[in-house]
Amino acid sequence: MFLIRLLSVAGIFGITLWLAPWPWAVSFAVIQSLLYILLWRVVEQVRLHPDAPGAWGRLKSRTELLTFSLAMHAALFVLAAWKLEPGLLPQAIMLIAGNLMVGALQVHVSRISFAVAVVPPSVTMGVIAWGEFGPNPAILVSVLLFILGVIGSAWRQATSDRETVELYVDLTQSSAALHTALEEARAEREAAETANRAKSRFLAMISHEVRTPLNVILGIVEVLRRKPRNKQEAGLINDMGDAGGMLLRLLNGALDLSKIESGQSEPRLAPTDVRALLESIVRVWRTRAEELGLRLEVDCHGAPEDFIVATDAGRIEQVVINLLSNALKLTPSGAIRIRAMAIPRDQDTVALRIEVEDQGPGVPEAQRERIFQPFEQLEAGRAAGGAGLGLAICKANVEGLGGRIGVSDAAPGGALFQIDLPARRARIAEAAAPAAEVGALSILAAEDHEANRRLLKMLLEQFGARVTLVENGAEAVHAARAGGFDLVLMDVMMPVMDGVQALTALRAEEVETGRPRLPVHMLTANVFDEDVARYRAAGADGVLRKPIEIAALHGVLAAVAAAR
Repeated sequence: MFLIRLLSVAGIFGITLWLAPWPWAVSFAVIQSLLYILLWRVVEQVRLHPDAPGAWGRLKSRTELLTFSLAMHAALFVLAAWKLEPGLLPQAIMLIAGNLMVGALQVHVSRISFAVAVVPPSVTMGVIAWGEFGPNPAILVSVLLFILGVIGSAWRQATSDRETVELYVDLTQSSAALHTALEEARAEREAAETANRAKSRFLAMISHEVRTPLNVILGIVEVLRRKPRNKQEAGLINDMGDAGGMLLRLLNGALDLSKIESGQSEPRLAPTDVRALLESIVRVWRTRAEELGLRLEVDCHGAPEDFIVATDAGRIEQVVINLLSNALKLTPSGAIRIRAMAIPRDQDTVALRIEVEDQGPGVPEAQRERIFQPFEQLEAGRAAGGAGLGLAICKANVEGLGGRIGVSDAAPGGALFQIDLPARRARIAEAAAPAAEVGALSILAAEDHEANRRLLKMLLEQFGARVTLVENGAEAVHAARAGGFDLVLMDVMMPVMDGVQALTALRAEEVETGRPRLPVHMLTANVFDEDVARYRAAGADGVLRKPIEIAALHGVLAAVAAAR
């Protein structure tokens, strides 16, 4: 979370530097960065000394104060920009709206922390709306509905968020207590492994919850991509899409963690440009490296076409990011280098080598096999934090692709991690833009999340469809009963009546009344194999995952239009 927030501060700094005088950008970046560093130190102190008297009370009070300071500074910054630089009003509105959404959705240790995160940006939005438009009921009601929508959707997570922090503290305390005992008794080692599996399940739950706001972010990026932009704006939008896609793949990797540990996860092979993948990773992580005073370099050797192979991009990305993250933690100064080589073997196969070189303490030769085992760490890695699973997951991912991973000494010092992968050549199909229209389809969309409803409406109307939006399964059943729809897009987790119950009711009514079968596709973040099987058994014609994949959505619309 701290890395993502610092990256967002860096992004806002860059945009502000581009759009406004440099003192605005520097003052915002310095104050926000200092406050986030203080927040990180507060959390780290409790993590390192969880048994200290009053640790939880200090964590609660100090995070509440720092959260309020962050939100208040952003609000005052926006108000000052609005008053002193009126030309920056659109950017100021986007900044304070984003600050409200991020502040509401982040993990909070208490209700006070939640309140102080959302009140300053909410008040600021109201002040700006009143100042710009006066007592205009339509504008003021719209702003109020937006604020209530964000706060309402985030409040449902408040209880689980507080449990998240408490569970994190509990797990940290357990880890500290078991640390020395792991070397003394096999039974206590097994207890630590059980605690870590619980942490993995917890991570999977959190990863799923993140999909809802991530769906909105990536969906809006796709909408922005479809409109003409100048080169600089297009580059920023592409970087947003790359970073969001990377986050999504990391979340998917977290959800697959238990399968990877048991060796049951099958690689998802698809045409991948490995060179472009590595360059995208470096682009996203370079800011973090520069914050640490490090250089992050990438160097690819080989013909561009030799880097296009059939492989699992998510696994390669997860391995490289794990190695890069370790390198950033262990390198005090200098450079981190990512190198890639593609060596043709014959007409169909290519040998890939990816190297990540740091300038940290290195890995003693006697420990180079042990560090790839679960829960095994060197002293430097233990001091930097972590569960000791990162390199074990890297090894499982690489071996799952038929490759090998190892480590040697880097020159003049540090560690050089080497990944060797066999791969078959592939061809990436030209990305054909979806047709502007797929016919005048009438689509019923059931979705309880307000931001997702707005996004669905924007996406579907771009394809020429007429869209009717409802907020729960009961409303969907009632609307479908009236007829006139070509397709239903159904969320699963909704109040009153969930998507599966609504689908079951629809199919039962079709049988009883002889009404023609209406195509229904589930649109959901719950896409485990057992979930998909459940939707199919209830009568779903297909499943679209969140975040929405535009090509898959267009494919469904085109198929429905062709079958009419």
